[in-house]
Amino acid sequence: MDSDYNGSGLYAEGEEKFGTIGSRFYGITRAIPTLRRFYSFVLRDVAAYDYGSVLDIGSGTGFMLLSIAASRANFRGLGIDPSPQMVARATSRSRKLGLDDRIAFRIGSSRSIPGNSNFDLIYSSLSFHHWKDREESVRGIMERLNTGAHFVIYEITDDGSFNRKFVRSHLMSRQKLEDIASRLNLQADIKEEKGYIRAAFKN
Repeated sequence: MDSDYNGSGLYAEGEEKFGTIGSRFYGITRAIPTLRRFYSFVLRDVAAYDYGSVLDIGSGTGFMLLSIAASRANFRGLGIDPSPQMVARATSRSRKLGLDDRIAFRIGSSRSIPGNSNFDLIYSSLSFHHWKDREESVRGIMERLNTGAHFVIYEITDDGSFNRKFVRSHLMSRQKLEDIASRLNLQADIKEEKGYIRAAFKN
């Protein structure tokens, strides 16, 4: 946990906070083979959706949203993160890539989405497992979807491999996602692929 995350007040008690050190380290993790394959899984899956507006919750340094924007020109995107340091790094990357005319980053969280816009697609990649009030967050997120739109969660599961033993607190299971859907009376389209999982909730 970083001590300089700037006390934005958007973290729930017990959630991991990312400051300057954490935001720099987070970018390095993309070199880990498991995460490279995970990001490829997400990018392939997101490509199947139709959307003109996208919200990335827990956007971190902006890698995923900016990667989508680099390959698809016909949408506007917003990434939100409770870490000011993450938002600053993402904004800088967007500007350098010349995408800041349609991709923006703001301070926010799953429980505090800035503005009052609705979206055609809302997703979270490797963020959902950090959330403490998941059901409360999902309820609010579903209200920010346009008709027929999806909220999609991308996470890593326990595939039994040795390295998963060290990150158990960062894993999500099909059962956990199905339980959340059941309690909220939502239908979840769940897909698993080689240790990665996607759950899509439709409005």
